[in-house]
Amino acid sequence: MTQLILSVSTPLLSLIIFTLGSGLLTTLLTIRLQIEGGGAWIVGVITTSYYIGLVLGSFYIGSFIRRVGHIRVYATFASILAVATLLQGLLISNWIWIILRFICGCCTAGLYIAIESWLLIVAPQKLRGQVLSLYMISFYAALAGGQFLLNVSNPESIIPFSIVAMLSSLSIVPLSMTRAACPNLESISPLNFRQLYKVSPSGVIGCFSGGLITAAIYGLMPLFVKQFNQPTSYVALVMGIIIVGAMFLQYPVGHISNNFDRSRVLIIISVTSLVISFALMLTAYYTHVIFLILVFIFGGVSFALYPLSISHICDYLKATDIVAATQGLLLVNGVGSIIGPLFAPGFMHMIGPLGLFVYFALISGILGLFFLWSHTRKSRAPVVEQQEFVAVPRMTPVATELDPRAEK
Repeated sequence: MTQLILSVSTPLLSLIIFTLGSGLLTTLLTIRLQIEGGGAWIVGVITTSYYIGLVLGSFYIGSFIRRVGHIRVYATFASILAVATLLQGLLISNWIWIILRFICGCCTAGLYIAIESWLLIVAPQKLRGQVLSLYMISFYAALAGGQFLLNVSNPESIIPFSIVAMLSSLSIVPLSMTRAACPNLESISPLNFRQLYKVSPSGVIGCFSGGLITAAIYGLMPLFVKQFNQPTSYVALVMGIIIVGAMFLQYPVGHISNNFDRSRVLIIISVTSLVISFALMLTAYYTHVIFLILVFIFGGVSFALYPLSISHICDYLKATDIVAATQGLLLVNGVGSIIGPLFAPGFMHMIGPLGLFVYFALISGILGLFFLWSHTRKSRAPVVEQQEFVAVPRMTPVATELDPRAEK
């Protein structure tokens, strides 16, 4: 295990440094927009712009790596990202930020593809499960840590944008100082929506709904907290706890799903998300402690929805079809991530800040009813035949090749 950690330390170090900045920037932009008088609608549009860039970049940047190599691609996109970040701190304009966030999304996809392709080089087939776990732990830990960098300086200044730019540039160093052959990235040919839905309607709708919820969390939860006149430090705390909840609770939930009917676990997860959403509405005004505990649980169940849905659909697939299926489901999740930040602001506009949790409750309720309907309609894989749960990344299609359930 020690040798494995040493072999993946270089790409994971670049991942941690870059993701610290990415976590800071995502929340920083929402706070800065709120300070500048931007409402939920513009926050949602700018968040959607980022996810459009991320989804498009995830499926088209692989060709650059095949031509020039992952190290050059990483250095290129990290540099562009640093410039785009600084421009966001200098040019406070909604339209400019929409364009720059799209560029940031494309660049972010390029960085993750470069890191994930490196991991494909060093990860033997039998150890890919451990590599994927290290990847996910590093990602969530850095993303949570980035939230607390909000406390370093005033979000109205250029300093936090400069910190993000410096971290983006600094993340180039570990990868650029190493030698490794470029992996032979295969062209992406995901299964289409109709094929995936035929295999598992619950898996497809679960992945889509996961995007609807998590993208709204990243983009609009900081705005929700600020609209209660809370300090930036409390915003950082709330977002950090959500992400820590996602990191710690995915694996227990996954373990439970390995030992019970996974379709029933999906129903329980959606109902839990529904109940927690209502509980958060009731506690937001009164007590920080209970609210933060509920936020921790909400982060865990919300972020577990995507990997649970992936695992559910993998229960009905041959091992040779899993990579193509998970790439298709990544696209489904990405579409949800694009749509979610556009719909959630409508609830906040009609109801107020608590409208965000009405949105979460509505999605969770509809999802639970769909899971229940699907549970009664489709034959289920016996528990002994279920695939093992894997906490899969939702960034780029390259990471799907790290899934230990797949066979070449």
